[in-house]
Amino acid sequence: MTGVSWGCAALLCWHLGFGGALPREVRPESVVSYVAGRAQVRVLVFGGASQVRVSAGPALAIEDAASGSRLAMIEQGGAATVQACGDRVSLQTGRVRLVRDALILRPRDGEGAAVLSGRGGWGARGSYPGALELSARGNRLSVVESVGLEDYVAGVVAAEMPADFPLEAMKAQAIAARTYALFHLGDHRVDGADLCARVHCQAYRGAPPAGSRAARASRETAGQVLAWNGVLVDALYHSACGGATARAWEVRQGKILPYLRGGSDTDLWGAAYCARGHNVGWTKHFSFAEASRLVAANLPTVRADPSLSPGPLEWLRPIAGRPGGRVQWLEVKTREGAFLVRGDSIRWLFGSGFAGPEGLRSTAFSLSVEEDAAGRPRAFTFEGKGHGHGIGLCQWGARGRAEAGQSAAEILAAYYPGAEIVSLGEP
Repeated sequence: MTGVSWGCAALLCWHLGFGGALPREVRPESVVSYVAGRAQVRVLVFGGASQVRVSAGPALAIEDAASGSRLAMIEQGGAATVQACGDRVSLQTGRVRLVRDALILRPRDGEGAAVLSGRGGWGARGSYPGALELSARGNRLSVVESVGLEDYVAGVVAAEMPADFPLEAMKAQAIAARTYALFHLGDHRVDGADLCARVHCQAYRGAPPAGSRAARASRETAGQVLAWNGVLVDALYHSACGGATARAWEVRQGKILPYLRGGSDTDLWGAAYCARGHNVGWTKHFSFAEASRLVAANLPTVRADPSLSPGPLEWLRPIAGRPGGRVQWLEVKTREGAFLVRGDSIRWLFGSGFAGPEGLRSTAFSLSVEEDAAGRPRAFTFEGKGHGHGIGLCQWGARGRAEAGQSAAEILAAYYPGAEIVSLGEP
């Protein structure tokens, strides 16, 4: 695209931001307190659990969340079981049982971490170094960790990238993850948190060991964020692009962002960077009955119309494509009419909805239809490449670029063109 047309895109982006169509504008100076350690990130790490098991390395103080008063201790090497009693929290450690509206666990001496594991709901076993707030609603527990930014970033890198990825790829991921976190602070305000620990925000399973490559990546990039035109970028990223990243506005409606403009992600020989050591191809087959069940269950969700009753499925048809082979629209034909599903929502149509396991690995696919003798569909086969929405940093592509000798800065420049790395100082 020419400089003139990208200038127009930038102007449109500015106008949309001014008019409120863009999600937010975050200036680096507004988040310095997190980088400096004066403010902590609040992460929803367990949700909907029936029980949470706490194992203490160093001793943990148990506090009443409302008054801040210390109630008891979980001694070094000890354990506690936490359950919900309606909308109250019950904690049992040894012979001590406490029931409160909410409890806080924190390392008594300010150092160390608690190992948490849950039953029911969602949440990952891990070592959580921050203060932990436990609350309940309807016999289900939630745990929110208040954690320092760099511990959080190290945990995200460890959860988002395999441990054997090159350091420069992990450093690129650390800068993107830090930027994403600071840009999206407050996304889970309704849960009393800034972010969640799932891929809805960023995967996080607590802090990794201090000597891990992920911890080093966070440490060596401490305080570094990505900015464009004086504001933080919305540093979206994904697993594997399949050889071409996507333009944000084509996948996520309303995101007209010049630094997320997509393009080829191949080396000098035309091979996808993310294909190095990773199989980016995939196939998903659905019988007509399976596809019908998924459409009936998920179409109201992905169309944001809970009252929608689509009726029996008749046909599926991709009706538009985009560079890199990504399907822009999928037509879902039922007895009640034709419905269009756009962009990334196509993936969730064939899973368990937005909150459940993903369906299609990406929207870079072709669709073949098996028909019966009467020309009616019997099965649908999706053949695709890549994994994720395709916007921004390609994690497996970052690995391939790092193995080809590129630095973290070069990797980020490839995936967020026009953005710059800004250092806000070390915490």
